[in-house]
Amino acid sequence: MYFRTRIFTISILTVSAVLAVVVTLSWSRIMKVELDHLDSRLCMEAKRIMPKHGINSPPPNLLMSKDRELSGSKLIDDLVDKLRVSSSEQLMILVESNKDGILTKSKGDDVQHIISNLNWIDADISEPPSSKRSEPLCQYAFFEHQNNQWRASFYQTPTTQSFMAVDVAATNRELESTLQSTIIVVIPFSLLLSILGAWFIASNTIRPINRLHKSMALVTQKDLSHRLPEHKEDKEFKLLINTYNTMLNRLEESFQQTSRFTADAAHELKTPLTVLRGKLEQAVNCENPSQLDLNAILDEVGHLSAITRKLLLLSQADSGSMALHLEPINMTELLDELTADMELLSDDLILHCSIEKNLILKGDIVLLRQLFNNLLVNVMRYSIFDKGVSIQTNLTGTTLEIRISNACQPISNEVRNQLFERFYRGEPDYTQGISGSGLGLSLAKEIARAHGGDLILEPSENDVFSMRLLLPIVK
Repeated sequence: MYFRTRIFTISILTVSAVLAVVVTLSWSRIMKVELDHLDSRLCMEAKRIMPKHGINSPPPNLLMSKDRELSGSKLIDDLVDKLRVSSSEQLMILVESNKDGILTKSKGDDVQHIISNLNWIDADISEPPSSKRSEPLCQYAFFEHQNNQWRASFYQTPTTQSFMAVDVAATNRELESTLQSTIIVVIPFSLLLSILGAWFIASNTIRPINRLHKSMALVTQKDLSHRLPEHKEDKEFKLLINTYNTMLNRLEESFQQTSRFTADAAHELKTPLTVLRGKLEQAVNCENPSQLDLNAILDEVGHLSAITRKLLLLSQADSGSMALHLEPINMTELLDELTADMELLSDDLILHCSIEKNLILKGDIVLLRQLFNNLLVNVMRYSIFDKGVSIQTNLTGTTLEIRISNACQPISNEVRNQLFERFYRGEPDYTQGISGSGLGLSLAKEIARAHGGDLILEPSENDVFSMRLLLPIVK
């Protein structure tokens, strides 16, 4: 199903449901108001038909027969019109005097029996009317008679009382007829408006999505620089656009990094391969085997092997598949061993070590040795020996913190921000004559992260290089 169709359908169903609820509630409210008005009209008519000029004086237009039953057609017609009923069969009337008895009553029904069985529901008086009351009183009741619902009123004075009831079915039929005639006009018009409104809502909702679709279609593998515009969009779509543009930024950065990594890797591998090829060609053409420089060939092979291993580890880190063979490692002994090797490699190196005893954690001994070798070789290559190298350890909670800092040639902030990029070795003037592939620091950072830690370049003066290694203690 199309998104536009779904929105259109939901809008139609919502409007239809609201319309049905409104009609139902309106019908209930109209019925209640109409019945309240009917009670008031019944009370007024019951009061009107009572004698006003003495007990023996009949009400206006009320004709009396010998059996005192109602026979005045004019009064009936008047009540039928005012109470909006279709015939006199839908009316009950009783007028009674304390002295003369029944003055008039409806034909056919035992009105007195009906009155005696009613439960009056006046808000103030819950008992039936009594002739002992000194003030006129009108009460209301509803009852069922001959399978129809009736509303009744009872009006009383100290000497007379009148009862009047009407079949509610007449009122219901009138209201239903009015409602049906209204619905015939309102429902089609409402449905038409709801259809137009739903289509308008669906079209306006889908329009930003169409714009996004057209903009996204411009983004290709060869052109990731296109970004979606944010102007004139709703807040929700702006959030979506920001998220999409951020994703494109990451993708573009990743593609650029991959392309740069591939080019740098090819360049780094090209040099030892070229040297190795030259040495092998020389060996093939050399008539005197004693003149072969096998050590140079082995050095190039070792250099090539080291680069290949680092590239393999970095690719595993990128894919999240760097395998760790965890085992308990005494970091104190490992650091002591590596710092002793540093002192053997250089007599001029001033080393300041502050290593705590019995630092035990679980890790991959081969990878951690690779990590520290990369860091310490970096220190050996770029440090100013007579100014010293500092190695400090600190155990805080469940984290082992190792700080390695050394004095060096001034390094700009721009260079510092790129030191963890692969194959980046800094400014050429600074690295001239120093061997390396530019993979050491990036590989060390990935190994630290694979162990659940991190390698951070700490802020320092431009002539000081300080690294902070964090490793979790897992016992």
